[in-house]
Amino acid sequence: MKVLLVDNLVMPEEGSLALLDVHPHLGLLALAAVAEADGHTVKIYDPKRLIKFGRIAYDSTLYEQAALDLLAERPDVIGFTALGCSFLFALNVANLIKRRETDLPILLGGPHATMLHRQILDRFEQFDAIVRYEADEIFPAVLENLERRTFDAIPGLSWRGSNAQTLHFNAGSPKVENLDSLPIVNYDHYPIAELDLDLLRIEAGRGCPFMCTFCSTASFFQRSFRLKSAGRLVSELDRLHARYGFSDFKLDHDLFTVNRRKILEFCDVVNDRGYRWRASARVDCVDQELLEKMAEAGCVGLYFGIETGSERMQQIAKKRLDLQLVTPTLAVCEHLGIATTASFITGYPEELEQDQADTLDLLGRSFSASCLTQLHMLAPEPGTPMFDQLGNDLAYDGYAGPYNAFLVGADDRRLVTGHRDIFSTYHYYPAAMPRSDHIFAVEAVDLLRRAGPIILKYLLRVFGGQLSKLMFALRSWAASYGRATRPDADLIQAYISATFGPRHHLTSLFRYALCINGKEIECCSFHTPVPGGFESDQAYQLGPHVRVLSEIHDFEFLMDQIGKLPEDSRLLDESQTGDLVSYLISFSSAGVTGYRIDPGLEVMLEFFNPPRSCSEVAGLVQVLSGERGIDASYFAPLVEAGILVAQTNAVSGTETTPPNTSESAALPLHSAVRLRLTENIL
Repeated sequence: MKVLLVDNLVMPEEGSLALLDVHPHLGLLALAAVAEADGHTVKIYDPKRLIKFGRIAYDSTLYEQAALDLLAERPDVIGFTALGCSFLFALNVANLIKRRETDLPILLGGPHATMLHRQILDRFEQFDAIVRYEADEIFPAVLENLERRTFDAIPGLSWRGSNAQTLHFNAGSPKVENLDSLPIVNYDHYPIAELDLDLLRIEAGRGCPFMCTFCSTASFFQRSFRLKSAGRLVSELDRLHARYGFSDFKLDHDLFTVNRRKILEFCDVVNDRGYRWRASARVDCVDQELLEKMAEAGCVGLYFGIETGSERMQQIAKKRLDLQLVTPTLAVCEHLGIATTASFITGYPEELEQDQADTLDLLGRSFSASCLTQLHMLAPEPGTPMFDQLGNDLAYDGYAGPYNAFLVGADDRRLVTGHRDIFSTYHYYPAAMPRSDHIFAVEAVDLLRRAGPIILKYLLRVFGGQLSKLMFALRSWAASYGRATRPDADLIQAYISATFGPRHHLTSLFRYALCINGKEIECCSFHTPVPGGFESDQAYQLGPHVRVLSEIHDFEFLMDQIGKLPEDSRLLDESQTGDLVSYLISFSSAGVTGYRIDPGLEVMLEFFNPPRSCSEVAGLVQVLSGERGIDASYFAPLVEAGILVAQTNAVSGTETTPPNTSESAALPLHSAVRLRLTENIL
């Protein structure tokens, strides 16, 4: 039987299609392995990869194109996996396939389908069966009985009878007790060499024994914590290293360090391999001794779900962390060279302003060069105690978390608003605090952290080290201008400028940092320097991927000065902040490059709007400044650096209006453009 499995379409946190996560889906690889062991042929279709690399468009044609792609494979059965945030894709594509091939079986699985199997089968006839919980051990039986639809003896299966309206719900909750018994997965189902991955993920285990009210992981894995044996796990790492050359890995498990003995065993076995690996943990499931062993064995990254900085909310949400462990645990990790992520949530129904303040302050104290901090909006998840209690009260305002699929289909909004339980991640729980305060905090933290930990912690000195004081002051200021809903980078810069002054060094720091770390700039193309490509009579203009920052403090000098200050000191005196300079910031597919430029060059760059040749601009500068020592070659370094880009359709030599003489007459000129590359030290 030819089996076609379809990957999720989950958006990246940053929202950019260029950053879509194209790592192999470990659950689908596991299903492919058991199906192939039973003699079936399996192929995996990943829409994220096709979108990221331009094979299909993420627009109103997406579902139709994906359906045609899948049907072109002529499969005997198609199996979708879906999370709540990606279910729109599975639902719409499956519907188009079923319309064209009514007899083609379509299966569904994963956490979302498990929790809502009755509702999905009852409302959407495109799905023939839902495989609930862990499907590894029952998937071969489902395939074997698919043609006859004799599913009665298969536990954990919900299915549609020969009469489409007849639904069957078999008892049972399949769970793989011994993960070592599963066949080795084959990553060749994904074109690994083409994906440009910096590491490979590997399934280290399953299940979480804790009882957080907002999380569905424990429910799906039935609160059963399991780890692969050290020998099995390291042998899989060895296989991946030998086949693909990777030495960097992410060990996928929600709570890798729950069983201390097994982690120590793993560290002993992997210690001499030279691998670098990352995992997830709780701060109360690690200590200095364990962290030291992990670091010795190659651990370079840990994700900690803190969730809330409020002691009260820790109890209400049943996370029940000892918050006094957070800061010292992060400090130990930093000392050992283990990079960390500290993740927090706001938007709890019971959360009060003081609870949010506590969360923001702990998040702010966690800022460091080695710790990535996150603040997420609470997402309603089926299968959680919170959803069981409040799922009927969901509200919709169009704002959703970053992982939700875009609404691109004609019926997408109707589906989302008409099926609140199934598309709960697009909704929210009514809460004690105004919804706008939750949104403002999430968006503002995302913006502020783009300034980098050094600048942000420096700013917090003004606010006694408390991020909450900064947040509430920012929110109050924004409200006074009618903008206290969803902040953007312009609002952050305007607040800093209004609070400290437009020529204050903090304003310069945020202008520079928010520019180079802003959302990706979409350009039609990026200039690639070609040796000898400069032509004096070719029309050029400032590239659309270039930003000019004028009248700004020397960023590198400021960062050096800040680095010399004691942590408890006040801000630099303005007499210590140096001179004002100008920068060119160039964005490309390879990254962001900053150049410090000679004073006055930014004014000359304005002469290239509209597009002009370098000869023409040199002539204008000579006329306006009286300086004869400049010619077209002066601008060659700008062309070679991709700052000035050729405009093939522009007409050079036409009559133009000279720029403002009063601005240009005092241009300080040099015999050659000096572009000093700035160091990215955020």
